[in-house]
Order: sequence, then C-alpha cells, then structure tokens
Amino acid sequence: MTDPAAPAHAAPPPAKTLRRVLWGLLLLGGATFLIAAYGPNRLRAWQIFLVNFLFWSGMAQGGLVFVAVYDLTRARWGEPVRTLALGMGGFLPVSFFLLFVLFAGAEILFPWARQPIPEKKMWLNLPFLFSRDAIGLLGLYSVALAYLYYSLRPRVGAELVREGGRLPWTIALLVKGWRGEEAERERSRRFLATLAPLFIVCYGLVFSLLGFDWVMALDPQFYSTLFGAYFFMSSFYLGLAGTVITAALAQKRFGLEKIIGKSQFHDLGKFLLAFCMVTGDFLWSQYAVIWYGNLPEETGFIILRTKTAPWSPLAWAVLIIGFIGPFLVLLSRRAKENPVILGAVAFFIAVGLWLERYLLVVPSLSRSPELPLGWIELFISLGFLSAFLLTYLGFGARFQKILRSSRV
Repeated sequence: MTDPAAPAHAAPPPAKTLRRVLWGLLLLGGATFLIAAYGPNRLRAWQIFLVNFLFWSGMAQGGLVFVAVYDLTRARWGEPVRTLALGMGGFLPVSFFLLFVLFAGAEILFPWARQPIPEKKMWLNLPFLFSRDAIGLLGLYSVALAYLYYSLRPRVGAELVREGGRLPWTIALLVKGWRGEEAERERSRRFLATLAPLFIVCYGLVFSLLGFDWVMALDPQFYSTLFGAYFFMSSFYLGLAGTVITAALAQKRFGLEKIIGKSQFHDLGKFLLAFCMVTGDFLWSQYAVIWYGNLPEETGFIILRTKTAPWSPLAWAVLIIGFIGPFLVLLSRRAKENPVILGAVAFFIAVGLWLERYLLVVPSLSRSPELPLGWIELFISLGFLSAFLLTYLGFGARFQKILRSSRV
C-alpha cells in the first residue's frame, strides 16, 4: 500500500556519471584480471578472483537469506529494509557466471588437480567438484530468484496498474498474467511461506559445500566438519552488514527518513550484534576444537595464519575489525539508533570479512614472504565491487517507487 506520508521529492536515479565510473572500474578490473591471469602473476590473479567471488556472492546471498528469515518469523518492523535487502539478489546471475570463469583457473588454484591424492581422489577431482558446485548453486540461486520474484511481483504490479504505460521487458515479465492486487498478494504469501524454510536449508547446505570446496580443498591436508557451518554463518553475517550499509545510504538517497528511522536502525543493530556474537562463537568453536585436539592435519592451517609472517597481523586485524570492535560499539543503544555510526560499523565488518576471506584463501596458495597485496588485487577487487554496485543500482532505479511506498 502507498503511504500518503511518503515524500514526493525523492532523489532521482543514480547519476550517469556514477554509472560511467563504475563501468570504467569494471572494465579496468576485467582487463587487469585477463592480463595477470595469463602472465607471470597468474596465481595472484586467480586467488584474488576467488576471494572476491566468495565475498560478493556471500553478501548477495546473505542479504536474501535475511529476507527469508524476516518473512519466516513474520516480522513487520522493517518492510523498507526488507526491500533494500532484496536488491542484492541482482548479483546472483553474475555470481553463477563467475563460477564458470573460476573453473578456468582450477588447475592453478588446486595443487591436487594435476597430482591427485590417492585416498581423496573420489572427492577431490575437478569434474566432480565442478558438477556438484554448479548444480548446487544453480538449485540455490533458482530458489533465491523465485523468492525475489514472488516478493516483488504483488507490489510492482500494484504500482504499474495505478500508473499504466509501456513497460521494459524485464518488468513486463515480472507482472505477466497479473490477477489483481489482492489475489497476487495472497498467492505470493503462500509461495513465500513454502519457499522460506526451503531457501534457508538450501543456503546452509550449498554454502557449506562452497566452504569445503573453495577454501578447505585449497589445503587438502586440512579438514574440519565445523568449517562449513562457520562459512555459511559468516556469509549471513556479511549479508546483514551489506543490508545495514544500504539502509544507511538509502535513507538519504531515496528520502526514506520517515520510514527508516531510529526504531528500524535499532532493530537492525540488534540483529547485527546478535550475529556478530553467533559468528564469533562459530569462529571460536572452530579454533577451540583444533587447539585442544592438537591434530597435525588441523593445527597447520591455524598456525600458518596466526603465528607466521606475513599472515599473523592480518589475523588480528580480522578479529578486531570484524568481531571485537563491532561487538563493543553495538552494545550501545545510541550507536545502534544512529544510521551514520551503524553504517560505519557495518562497513568495518564488511572490510573485516573481506580480509577474513583473503586470509582463508591466500595463505594456502601463496609462498611469498611478503603480503601479496598490490595493484593487481586492488583493481580486480574494484571490478567486483563495481559489478555488485551496478546490479544493485539497476534494482534501485527500477524499484525506487516501491522503496518509497513501503511502510512499516
């Protein structure tokens, strides 16, 4: 329903200049990757590609899982925030395409690709790894996009019926076979009630598999049954951080001050604090089991990252930026209610989790005595950031009226 109190002077779509800058950064990142991937720095190109694939795919998927959790608990405190989180789903088709690009560098990333490990070759072989991950992501992303479709359809259709006019083909497809607002709302409610638990379970299974295949398998001597759970929980934590950042930015951009206020940010802050603690507990549980078990196949992974240069300072940075710092700040009610402070905390969480993905991936591959961070990593990472923002801004440009008409 349209909120009559919603501001009529909301900001226009993102400026063409911003889009041109993002497209330029995307082309720069793509060119850097292609040049580096087939040159002497190919390992650096592929490992940073993997880091960003895991990070941005996790953020996009985590944002949609937040929506499913919100719906499953029948929450009503943040409908505009829910809509903003839906926008992250625009990156999922890009993520699926990037998985196929990633497989082109599999022989560079996986040491067992050319020298199979006899006792693990049934599981650690490229055809099987490619098949299970592609099928898993295809199934998960199909459910996610179905969730996105049924979440948007009744509200988009209602707006278009009121406005009329010719539609872009993407929007026309979204509202094809329109049955009327009430019928569509009831139909979407039923579908979402069924899809939400299925979506969350699929997410846990598939992202556990991604953690096993694209992080743990980089070091074939390391294994942990807890790692998959930590990986999908940290991706959800990342999605929450992304949702907070977008809410803080969109409050001003789309004129949403009256519908995303202190109450909504306070609830978001509590959510972020809760999953900061839950994800931190998963991290500690992983470390504690490895510490008291003291098994060589497990301790090497931890010792490399926490006790040796150049990785140990990075491990402390991840712990402080991604977990301890946010936990201490989010204890304050005032901090949770302030969009600037909460947005800054979420930004630092995202930075901390990017460094965490880097720390999970790169030490298993790099044998450099110096931290492999330079212009290659910067430009490729900016390319991924640009791809994510372009898909998100495309969502915002199409559905900003839905954002402004959302009400709590």
